[in-house]
Amino acid sequence: MRLASMGSMLLTMLPALTAAASVELAAFTDKPFCEKVVALIGEHQEFPAELSKTVQWEPVQLKGQGPSTRHCSSFDRTRMDLDSDGQEDLVVKATFCMKRVPSDSLYVFPVDSTVLEQASWQDLSPLLATPDKFERTGGMYRLSSIRIDGVSPPPSLTTAFSLQPFVLDDQSYVGLTDTRREWMVIAKYRGGDQFEDLCYLHTQ
Repeated sequence: MRLASMGSMLLTMLPALTAAASVELAAFTDKPFCEKVVALIGEHQEFPAELSKTVQWEPVQLKGQGPSTRHCSSFDRTRMDLDSDGQEDLVVKATFCMKRVPSDSLYVFPVDSTVLEQASWQDLSPLLATPDKFERTGGMYRLSSIRIDGVSPPPSLTTAFSLQPFVLDDQSYVGLTDTRREWMVIAKYRGGDQFEDLCYLHTQ
């Protein structure tokens, strides 16, 4: 009876055990750095607190009447040297929903910019007009900068994006993934809408 009970319990646990994902380094330009990131992420295709807490976000209070919930309509700000040029930037993360799924965009300004005082919920054009931004909601980010052996055509992040700037060893990086969480990109921001991909991580 007891053996039958234990067998039943193991069968119940089996799907959860077989579904456990592991993160592998699929391609890289800096192997020691990328291996360090993989070790910090562990078995989950998401950012550990050790990395996410390296950037402190502050909610933005825009002028005008905004939505009652922040889940799908929010702006947050931070000061950090996102492009690693030795000077702090004002970085604004916007989150809006695509088919009820939150998707992030980043907007970058000089640290003394007054853009958030100029913008309002009724007129976001001062914020959106910057050329230094990443906004791909509904679009695609192709993982084609680094060759991934055995994968053709190159995979893509699509539709709804999760963006996580972080600091590691006094350098700034951005982690990018989408709702599928199958692939993650670790990149350096290079101004405009350009990123330099350093690591492609894949969930098995």
